[in-house]
Amino acid sequence: MTEQTVVTKEDIKQGLRRLGLGEGHIVGVHSSLSSFGWVKGGADAVIDALLETVGRTGSVVMPTYSTNREKVPLTPDEEASGITWKYRLLPFTPDKDSCWTGRIPDTFWRREEAIRSTHPTHSLAAIGRQANELVQGWHKVMEANGYILLLGVTLACCTAMHLAEERVQLPEFILKKLTPPEELRQKYPSPVTTLSWLVGSWKEESSWKQEWHIGFGPYPDFLLMEGPCQQRGIMKLDKIGEAIIRLIDLRELIDLYAEYLDKYPEVFYHGCVSEG
Repeated sequence: MTEQTVVTKEDIKQGLRRLGLGEGHIVGVHSSLSSFGWVKGGADAVIDALLETVGRTGSVVMPTYSTNREKVPLTPDEEASGITWKYRLLPFTPDKDSCWTGRIPDTFWRREEAIRSTHPTHSLAAIGRQANELVQGWHKVMEANGYILLLGVTLACCTAMHLAEERVQLPEFILKKLTPPEELRQKYPSPVTTLSWLVGSWKEESSWKQEWHIGFGPYPDFLLMEGPCQQRGIMKLDKIGEAIIRLIDLRELIDLYAEYLDKYPEVFYHGCVSEG
């Protein structure tokens, strides 16, 4: 049995400062608590370290994608049609429903000072001076010149990267794979399959009447951008305990991903091959 690495709040604060995170910064955080080793104080210690690092003038945002859904098995015909997963949505209560994005965000949104959006599947939570605006979607983090911080996880979980898809005209052979046929759209009407839902730009005044959360077609391989980000020098890396941590300016990330997605779309969408 090996001795587990012990990480303190001060260790985390020092690591964040080494990356360049500091007073007044806005940062969206994806995380894995277990990646550090053993954190003294648990998720709360990580949250306190983040909040103390950005200070009163900064803001911290986390994905709190909710568990108010029930997985429904796919039929063979649905699998053949391109559906990748199917959930029946249940009522969502932002101040009660847990999230599946990890121990840290599930602790974060429960804090008294936290603001959580009412997006029925992809809610964000934030604490800080601009919290009310930032929970409207990842696009707001980018517009505020915010950062993405990856604590023990990779770009594979960075849903904000979908923002690049608004800038790129994907080729027809890929769009065909991403567009559900008319009969499926009629059977399972679900705006969750569109980009606006994935990046969180949902308007809270909209009425929610959808029953299904459907996945369709291949999902882009965000992890492939780690190399280009490091080569371009826009991703900073460090280590806290056993966790590799990464900090990247969100606007620079989206600019670079859009550039690569435009040039090599089939690389990011595995299984999409031109018939021409």
